[in-house]
Parts: sequence; structure tokens; C-alpha cells
Amino acid sequence: MTQDPKSTRAMPRSLIYAMIPIGFLLLVLVLILSGVLTQEAVDDPRVVVEDEDQTVQDRPAP
Repeated sequence: MTQDPKSTRAMPRSLIYAMIPIGFLLLVLVLILSGVLTQEAVDDPRVVVEDEDQTVQDRPAP
């Protein structure tokens, strides 16, 4: 009887096929988290009180 040839490439190929969607999900997660952190920094207006009754925002005019 002949023995079946053992494939030595099956395991690395399956790992690559599994790592592609995992890497994509990690990339999406990093992009979402960086966008949330950037948005939180933009939404935080700084209020500076110059006089007793006057409030000025420390944000440049659009």
C-alpha cells in the first residue's frame, strides 16, 4: 500500500486565511477608537471667563 502524502502547507495557509479577517476587524476597531477619541477632543469646548458677566469660548471662529 502507498502512504498518503502529508501536506506541510495546510496549517500555515489556514492560519493566513484566518488572520485576514481578524486583521481587518482589528484595523476597523483601531479606526473607530481613534475617531471616537478625536471626536471627544473636538467636542470639548474650552470656556474662558474674561470679565464678570462675559463668557468667551476659546475656539476659533469658522
